[in-house]
Amino acid sequence: MDMGEKKKPSILVVEDDAEMCETLSDILSDKGYEVKTAGRGEEGLALARKEKKKFPICLLDLKLPDITGVEVLKGLKALNPDTYAIIITAFASKETVIEAFKVGAYCYIEKTLNMEELFAAIEHASAEHQLLEDKRRAEEELRRSEEEYCSLMESTEDSVYMVSRDCRYLFISDKHLSRLGLSIDEVRGRGYDESHSEEETKEFAEKVEEVFETGKSVQYEHRSRRDGRYFLRTLSPVKDSEGRATAVTVISKDITELKRREEEVEKSRKFLASIIDNIPDTVSIRDSQFRYVLVNQAYCNISRHTKEEVIGKTAYGEKEKEVFQTGKELYIPERTYTDLEGKRHYVSVKKAPIADESGEVTHVVTISRDITKYKQADKERERLLKELKAKNAEMERFTFTVSHDLRSPLVTIQGFAGMLRKDLGRDEKEKVEDDLKYIENGATKMEHLLNDTLELSRIGRVVNPPEDVPFGELVQEALEGTSAKIKSSGVEVSVAEDLPAVHMDRMRIAEVLVNLIENSINYMGEQSHPKIDIGYRIDDGESVFFVRDNGIGIEPSQHEKVFGLFYHVERNKGTGAGLATVKRIIEVHGGRVWIESERGKGCSVCFTLLNSIENGEMIK
Repeated sequence: MDMGEKKKPSILVVEDDAEMCETLSDILSDKGYEVKTAGRGEEGLALARKEKKKFPICLLDLKLPDITGVEVLKGLKALNPDTYAIIITAFASKETVIEAFKVGAYCYIEKTLNMEELFAAIEHASAEHQLLEDKRRAEEELRRSEEEYCSLMESTEDSVYMVSRDCRYLFISDKHLSRLGLSIDEVRGRGYDESHSEEETKEFAEKVEEVFETGKSVQYEHRSRRDGRYFLRTLSPVKDSEGRATAVTVISKDITELKRREEEVEKSRKFLASIIDNIPDTVSIRDSQFRYVLVNQAYCNISRHTKEEVIGKTAYGEKEKEVFQTGKELYIPERTYTDLEGKRHYVSVKKAPIADESGEVTHVVTISRDITKYKQADKERERLLKELKAKNAEMERFTFTVSHDLRSPLVTIQGFAGMLRKDLGRDEKEKVEDDLKYIENGATKMEHLLNDTLELSRIGRVVNPPEDVPFGELVQEALEGTSAKIKSSGVEVSVAEDLPAVHMDRMRIAEVLVNLIENSINYMGEQSHPKIDIGYRIDDGESVFFVRDNGIGIEPSQHEKVFGLFYHVERNKGTGAGLATVKRIIEVHGGRVWIESERGKGCSVCFTLLNSIENGEMIK
């Protein structure tokens, strides 16, 4: 049977013709009816008494071997007044049929039976029985609903009442009476306005009117002026059979405690949000659909979006997917990103699962910490360590160079002192004069070496106050200091125009230029048209100053070595401390110095300058 099809009623067949009983039973059973048969009247009544369903439909022969069909019908009606009896007989008189209808027969069909007529009668009887059953169930359901409704209204903790369109009370529960502090007689039939303020009445009347107009329920929060408590009111229409609203039922639930808890939760939420917003790290939370449900202010500051623009947006991430799948934290020690201003940042990222009570991961929280300053500190530490190693190496070279270069004049002095003693013993005056000359030259050389060494050591410790100076003025001072040497060497010097201004130790930078000019003259070689150019260029936004000559040049392999103390490209060209002094002065000014040259193609000494003078001390 189809689950949507209602079960057909049971049928009692009381017929003394055994063959007909069997035929009817088979046919009706095939059509889905439950059939019981009896060949005698008392037997039929016995079956009806035994069966709880009392057989809603009975096919009854009026002529039976023990009692009449009318007697059976009376007995069936006594058991079930709603029995639908279909009389089937060939021998009943007109009077008997009329008597049967008086007792309550449903219809009459003569033998020999017309099966279509019989089945139509049974179907009609079955349909009427079903309607009757549905009506009874509906009435029972209505009665039970009314009882449950009344019981509910009196047992619920909520206030329940019913009002008309003009807001007069039609019904009111004991709970609501108690809350109002009134008796039923003081309220019944009276208006809502008699127990509430004008403002409350106006609000309530508007809601009642809305329910009548729309035919739909309305729900809103209301705060009582009487005691300040909060209520959630639900107004529902009471409709007639045509669906029109005839009254309004009001269920008023006290939500004061709930509101208090909501306020506490809201305070806690705001407090927690304030804490999260004041965390310098970026914090974001995404759900299982990768939608943002929370971001803090640091996240908004970096992304340049408001919380409203971010919350609810989807951003799929493989790392988040991994956390959802494994339920384990994920730590990324270092990632990089470039902000909207083009600055590169380093961050460490932690992604952690948030699980519900069952242990299922529902959200993933991501915390990103900017570690740029730590990375910069690490890089600065590495730079300082590298510089320290370079300084240590430079110190070792310095110590070796000083000891080596100072030993040379000492050896000369010691050697000729011995020869002087011998020459004095032999009274060879000419040789004595030569010995004294060599000793004097050695002492003089040692004095120059010591003076250069002391001068180099003072650079960076003893400084003059920094000042703003046009670089062109420094060049002119250097040219004046080397004018005699320039004139005697026949070198042509050209100076660029519009040289920029610098802010630094004027005397030291002039000293740099003097050293570079003298160095160019010393290593000009046999150039027929010696020339020195002094100028500057811009490389990647940085001013690069240079002193360029067309002298003998320097092999690329020697570019770094020339800045070493006492280094000589050629002997008998000074002490070799000039470029070492230049390098030291430039570096304490925060700049760099390097060589651009090839052997036989002249030389350019280039340097940069950085304003790094604070509180009267040079710092790097």
